Amino acid sequence: MAGKDDTTARRLPLSLCLGWGVGTLGISIMFNTLNVLMQRFATDYLGVAAITWGYIYLGAKIYDAVTDPVMGIISDHTRSRWGRRRPYLLIGGLVSAMAFYGLFHAPDTVTNHHAVLLLALLMLLYSTGYTIFNVPYMAMPAEMTPDYHARSHLVSFRVYAIGFGTIAGLSLAPLLIGSLGGGRQGHESMASIYALAIFATSVACFIMTRPANRTSPQADVNPGFAQRLRLIATNRPFLLLIGVKFTQLAGLAVNQAALVYFIVHVLGRGYAFLGIYGLVASICLLLAPPLCLSAGRRYDKRIIFISSSLFYAAVMLTWLVSGPDETTLLILLRGALLGLSGGAMLMMGQAMLPDTIGYDHARSGLNREGVFAGIYTTAEKLAFATGGALAAFILGYMGYQSSTTGYAEQPDSAIAAIYLCMGTLPAVMALLSCVFLLPYNLDEQKIREMGNKPADRTAEHRRKHD
Repeated sequence: MAGKDDTTARRLPLSLCLGWGVGTLGISIMFNTLNVLMQRFATDYLGVAAITWGYIYLGAKIYDAVTDPVMGIISDHTRSRWGRRRPYLLIGGLVSAMAFYGLFHAPDTVTNHHAVLLLALLMLLYSTGYTIFNVPYMAMPAEMTPDYHARSHLVSFRVYAIGFGTIAGLSLAPLLIGSLGGGRQGHESMASIYALAIFATSVACFIMTRPANRTSPQADVNPGFAQRLRLIATNRPFLLLIGVKFTQLAGLAVNQAALVYFIVHVLGRGYAFLGIYGLVASICLLLAPPLCLSAGRRYDKRIIFISSSLFYAAVMLTWLVSGPDETTLLILLRGALLGLSGGAMLMMGQAMLPDTIGYDHARSGLNREGVFAGIYTTAEKLAFATGGALAAFILGYMGYQSSTTGYAEQPDSAIAAIYLCMGTLPAVMALLSCVFLLPYNLDEQKIREMGNKPADRTAEHRRKHD
């Protein structure tokens, strides 16, 4: 068994880790800004009913999820001078930037009868760009290194980027909107700035990952779609991880959708406070990767994830006793604890993905990183579709009042819905995610025992398909 010094020696160059990680920054800016602000922008500035937005969001995310495995197969079979994955970083970044700009420049439903249709089409464009970028991107770590700890180290850079993207989406975006005139004008100006940032980071990722190790398509081993599904279905650790990610992210999506409503309608605060809260939570999220890497030298990834989830759920439930009279310090402390524990969950969930893909490679000898990344991101998209739409449907059915002025007085039933989405549902989903990890068994020892024996397994797999 290799020692820790051997593991350290196999770490990827810092420049390469930074280059891969920065790709997440623009996507995280887009993702967090839309998740936190877009639903309220649609209901309170475009005049879209909460239930209508729920259907738009759900439809776009289901489309997004369905296209992910297809994108995975496409990237697995791509041949280019830049490798199988990297060309899609540029294409996806450009499409994502265009969609983000368009969503915050959409017409309201009062002045344009086709506004809802246009909003739906823009959400589909956003989903397309996200898929084109994210599926090949998430397939890259399994190609870049086979080492258990090196993968965690690499993924930590993505978590850092998510933290900075969360700061941009949850903290800086509300502050930018206020400083750029507020209302629709502020949202439009913010979107113009962020669209440029989204594309710029995708270009940086494309350039800086040029030295990355990459695998090639295997033309002589090409099982059909049904066979692919059967092979994936035998990867039990991967299936368990899918359950983990779905439940975890569905709860996060419900919470993110409710956050701005909670700040405005329950706490009685404005976007400036939302920006401060987001900054505190995001900074604490950035503290999670080094703590997780340190803990990972003593405990396996599964234990760290479960411990973080239990703490996260406990803190999330305290939102149920929060209200307009609660002190700013207590609210921010809660945000700090959620940022830290949520960052640990994110870090460990991401770090386990390349392990499950490597497990498949060790068993079959096939380079199917794109297929697994596509299914993984499908689970992510379906989770956010479920969570985001669920929040919208709950708000709509419990009487939330939309407007085009930025604010409307809400009935008690709508306030109750906000509490439900802010605290109860996210806590329950975090607890459910732990259940899936109980039988998960891909620890460091098993990864090392698998070793580097794919060649023999490839020959065996080929014989089965001859």
